[in-house]
This record gives sequence, C-alpha cells and structure tokens, in this order.
Amino acid sequence: MEEITQEETSETAVEVETITYTRKKAQGKRQDILEQFTPELVHHELLGKACVCPECQHTLKEIGSCLKRKELVFIPAQLKRVDHIQHAYKCPHCSENGTNDKIIKAPVPKAPLNHSLGSSTIIAHTIYQKYQLKSAELSTRS
Repeated sequence: MEEITQEETSETAVEVETITYTRKKAQGKRQDILEQFTPELVHHELLGKACVCPECQHTLKEIGSCLKRKELVFIPAQLKRVDHIQHAYKCPHCSENGTNDKIIKAPVPKAPLNHSLGSSTIIAHTIYQKYQLKSAELSTRS
C-alpha cells in the first residue's frame, strides 16, 4: 500500500469561504396588520358556580384581566379582529385569613396555531382555496 505523506494531504485541504451580509429586520408588520381592523372584544369570565373558591366555597373577586391573544376572523369578503381577554379572580376570604392567595383565571380556548393571527375560519378558507387551485390545475391538465 502506498502511504500518503504530509505534503500530499496539505494540498488537498478544502478552502473555506465565509459569507457575511446584513439584512433589514421587518419590524411592526404584525401590528400594522392588526391596526387596520376595529377590535371585537371577547371576554372569558367565570360566572355562577365557577366563580367560587374551591377551598373555602366563598365568592371570588375579580382582580384583573389581560389580553391573551389577537386573531383575524374570516367572514366571506370580510375580515374582523377578535381580541380574547382573560379575567383573573381572587378569593378575598382566603386572603384575609392568612392562607395562600387563591387566584383563578377563566379558561380561554386555545388558538388553532400558536403565535399566529389566523383563526380556524382563515385556516379553513386557506385550505379550501388551495384545494380549489390544485383541483383546477389538475382538471386543466386532463
């Protein structure tokens, strides 16, 4: 067998090329899209028997609310923005007695796609449009 010397291996070394570039980061596009539409607020609150402390059975007092997500809803030939607001409640009886503060938040339905503006209606409409486009392409080929 033939041995490879040090000189032969250095000749076959691969050259490494470093490419650097800068690009402008798109800022505020999501906010610009949302600002075009007037919001429709959907409040997720605890009502009736759900608004009772599970430990001491006293009525919960609302302590605040927060905006959980914004989504765009597609109604044929119309888009609207829906803001989901989650309300939080605290039991004043448990707080006064020195036990731990019992904070309960109203449940909010999960988004179909995390970190997306799309609601189920937009996703369904997009899938339907893609299906129509694909079937139209297939019918023109035949």
